[in-house]
Amino acid sequence: MRLELLPNRLTDYLYVLAEKFNAFFRDCRVEGTPEEGSRLALCELTSRVLRQGLHILGLETVDRM
Repeated sequence: MRLELLPNRLTDYLYVLAEKFNAFFRDCRVEGTPEEGSRLALCELTSRVLRQGLHILGLETVDRM
């Protein structure tokens, strides 16, 4: 089996994930809703995936903007 390193696939995935999360955050209130717990969990998990993906690519992230 031949291993192919294709960072463009990871960058494409992270870009689409960031776009979809941005749309979610724009359209869905997180705090003060009955769904707050699950929406906060979604925010945290998305953050972890983006942070880990950027780390794999050798890019540093900031804790807060």
